[in-house]
Amino acid sequence: MKSILKDKKRAGIVWAVIIEAAFAGISLTVANFLSGVSWFIFSSVLRIVFGIAILKLIGKVFGKPPKELFAFCNTRTAVISGMGFLLYFVYYLIAYAAGFERFTEISAGIVFGRIFLQQIATGFYEEMHYRALILEGYNYGKKNVGRKIIYALISFVLFGSIHVLTGWDTYTFLRTGAIGFAFAAIYLNSGNIIIPMILHFVYDIFPNLSGYIKWNDSELFTELNDFFAAALLVMFIVSFVLLFKKETEKQDINNLCTGVDLKL
Repeated sequence: MKSILKDKKRAGIVWAVIIEAAFAGISLTVANFLSGVSWFIFSSVLRIVFGIAILKLIGKVFGKPPKELFAFCNTRTAVISGMGFLLYFVYYLIAYAAGFERFTEISAGIVFGRIFLQQIATGFYEEMHYRALILEGYNYGKKNVGRKIIYALISFVLFGSIHVLTGWDTYTFLRTGAIGFAFAAIYLNSGNIIIPMILHFVYDIFPNLSGYIKWNDSELFTELNDFFAAALLVMFIVSFVLLFKKETEKQDINNLCTGVDLKL
């Protein structure tokens, strides 16, 4: 185990599995005692604490300080690499608008605790955990498309698995895994973790609002819902293809965010 944790190519993956088990254990245990706004606030704090711990771990394992990790760099490459997710998100918003009728029984506490605070904490923690920690190992060793795909698939599996801990659901696993894969493509191509965090936060607002909405039964809403699996497949395929991006500038293995922006 010690030898694996010293191997920068694999250490982040091993740590991600260990941290996932710890986070899930604490969350599932505390969920038996808390509910509602108190749970959302606890969950938010837990995510922030774990995210900060992972931030420190990345510094220790990879020698990557917060200033470097959070550099807002290679934004053009990051946005283009996220095109698969952006296409899916536009489709999602269209379906959302088509089905929305009105809000029902939503309080200020829910808006602050679940929709705002928890989703900011989730975007921070999950991108630190399932992207930065897992994928940073790609920068150590030979860089090629095959290794990119392997790292992105590991992110897919671990990110999908954390969303089905309370009960297996194939669609939920594939949906969340595919979204994780799309975010992984952004980080692997650009080294930019800020863009995935922002996209993650904005996206999460809408599914978390869904439980407080009365939906209509319009024909358009029904038809759009029927094609969500196809939209997810398109997102995955586009993200997969974008992993074939060629790096036109030599990168420092410890800092993808140095030098000029990469061109696709």
